[in-house]
Amino acid sequence: MQATFPHLCYQQDARFWPVGMSIDPQQGINGTPTIVPTMRARWMAQVGFALKGEAAALQWRAFLLQMHGMVGTTLVPVYSRYGVKDRDGHGLPFCDTAQLADAQTWEGFGFENTTVTRVVVAAAAPLRATQLDLTLYNTTGLRPGQYFSIGDRLHAVRSHWQPDGSTHRVAIVPPLRSAVPAGARVEIEKPVCRMRMVTETEGLFDQAMDVFPSVSVQFQEAL
Repeated sequence: MQATFPHLCYQQDARFWPVGMSIDPQQGINGTPTIVPTMRARWMAQVGFALKGEAAALQWRAFLLQMHGMVGTTLVPVYSRYGVKDRDGHGLPFCDTAQLADAQTWEGFGFENTTVTRVVVAAAAPLRATQLDLTLYNTTGLRPGQYFSIGDRLHAVRSHWQPDGSTHRVAIVPPLRSAVPAGARVEIEKPVCRMRMVTETEGLFDQAMDVFPSVSVQFQEAL
């Protein structure tokens, strides 16, 4: 079950972090912990919103019903204070026309916007790859610490270097969820992550007389 992420909620804070990058440490007979890395890292997120007005509150309530507790999934937008820039060093817009980011309106219709390709995968990469070669177009490139997505999977850049004059290579977290072909589009303007709720009570808010109720949701990556 796929739910459309509500576009009317006003984001107040967002935290994304990977978990499961190692097996729980085990202590040896001398008390020294043994830490074993794994390839099973996945994203967690803690996101807070303000619901300004009737439309936003009803849309959020409908979103919770669409999510069906922990059953449904949605593409959670990954906001970042310092995102990727265009070739002139300007920040890239996160929202589309009328602040709609590929989502339906409250009335049930939406706007279709032209997709701008700024980064593509330069060479095919296999499942579980931890490095990608990229071709840059209208951007200064991905810096360590920045987010991007391929399809509905989120990744972050650990490091970026150029093995030659034309190749931009990045080390990423987590490993690729599936093989990626050469020419695949890399989303740097509006990265997303397919996620589901951690509990069935996420996102509940006061139904009383609060003018702008606030909600907090914890998500986990849907694998």
